[in-house]
Amino acid sequence: MKIGIISTEIYPLAKAGGLADFTYSLAKYLNKNSVSAYFILPLYKAIEEKYLQKKNVKSHPEIGDEYTKKLEITDTGKEVDVTVGFRKYKFRIYKVQGEEIQGYLFDNKELFGRDFIYGPPGEAYADNDIRFGGFCWAVAQALKEGKIENFEILHSNDWLTALVPLITKKILGLPVKNVFTIHNMAYQGFYPKEELYKLNLPESLYNMEYLEFYGLINIMKAGIIFSDYVTTVSPTYAEEITTYEYGYGLEGLIKKYKWKIKGIINGIDYETLNPQRDNSIYFKFSSKSIQAREKNKVELCKSYNLDPQKALIGTVSRMTHQKGFHLIVATADRLSRLNANFLFVGIGEYQLQILKLAEKYSNIKVETRFTEAFSRKVFASLDFILVPSIFEPCGISQLIGMRYGAIPIVRETGGLSDTVRDISEKGGYGITFKNPTEEELLCAIKRSIELYENKTKFKKLRKEVMMLDFSAEKMANEYIKVYTEIYQKPF
Repeated sequence: MKIGIISTEIYPLAKAGGLADFTYSLAKYLNKNSVSAYFILPLYKAIEEKYLQKKNVKSHPEIGDEYTKKLEITDTGKEVDVTVGFRKYKFRIYKVQGEEIQGYLFDNKELFGRDFIYGPPGEAYADNDIRFGGFCWAVAQALKEGKIENFEILHSNDWLTALVPLITKKILGLPVKNVFTIHNMAYQGFYPKEELYKLNLPESLYNMEYLEFYGLINIMKAGIIFSDYVTTVSPTYAEEITTYEYGYGLEGLIKKYKWKIKGIINGIDYETLNPQRDNSIYFKFSSKSIQAREKNKVELCKSYNLDPQKALIGTVSRMTHQKGFHLIVATADRLSRLNANFLFVGIGEYQLQILKLAEKYSNIKVETRFTEAFSRKVFASLDFILVPSIFEPCGISQLIGMRYGAIPIVRETGGLSDTVRDISEKGGYGITFKNPTEEELLCAIKRSIELYENKTKFKKLRKEVMMLDFSAEKMANEYIKVYTEIYQKPF
């Protein structure tokens, strides 16, 4: 089988969030399992500057600087023309070959020669539907014209690439199967009806059974309806999106197509994220040399003037409402009186409030640097990784945290429910709480401090979480089952 993974992000070329890690890990481990997988991505300005023009763009927030594997990007000389926004755009196709991943980049400087992937921090480009709609058309057209590999399966991700199944199946009628993954139901791509014509789509699609959504068009619906298989990034999230609370208006559609929807837990790359070989942390360690891990905490605490004898609890994530930071802000005064230290790493809508807390309370520290290398230092030093999300399709920070020996404190939702079991249960290894309230969050943190003070039990659990398997290889094997199932079905 040849699989084309169509995405808007892949580590290290372009990363705004967890989608980049998903695309990279899936492509890497499919290839390791003898499935020929290619990523397909727009050629963003930052990629061109770093890899083609060889400029120093280390300061760019959406480029991974720590990736050391060699990547060769070559111009294929092939082009495709597409029509969106009532005009023609020409996309030039580049081939990427690396030691672990391979793929294609589609270049149109007017649409993608911009400073950011989706828009400046906190904003989105107004024409993202045209930008990524044009990209979807270009990929489909390139497949039709034989200008990229003859893929048997195309795997699209989130609303920005959701038009690929519609275009390949409904409009062009290409002999290719489609998989669509929902990473976050909260972002669906709502636009006025007029955008349907700008996207070069027939008016017949504007009805409730297809793209119409309360007087607007909903681009994510295209991916759900026209794909042969739909996945979410955890089994619990696949169930949650059938409800009003999590479905964001599409719960009825999800129920209708539930027969082809499956939740597969995201995995992380255990080769890259390996504390035994990670050069970015202060001291390397494993579950068999757990004492060496303590040196990491001592070093990190030293840089923030914190007492390393106290429990160190922290987050490595966007500081948003979805991630539960309103709860952290609301409980800060009570957190400041606990026998623990707190380190919050990231940026987002709550960062100014969190920074003010750090000025006020000596046991609360904040770091708005968000490089891959620094985040791993934090993961290798925390005693507890805190993820109090309001909703969480999968969650990656708790997986990385456990890989590096941090015990998770999570709210029971989505992938957090699937990956963390409370210590009150048989075989439990984390701290969980059910409702997103200040009281329950505070109770969970107090339970964590009590666990930390029980040194024998705490050290035992630390070893256990490091030996859990939430690997990308395991995830890739689940996707191979999905691909095989739809590949064997007739058109």
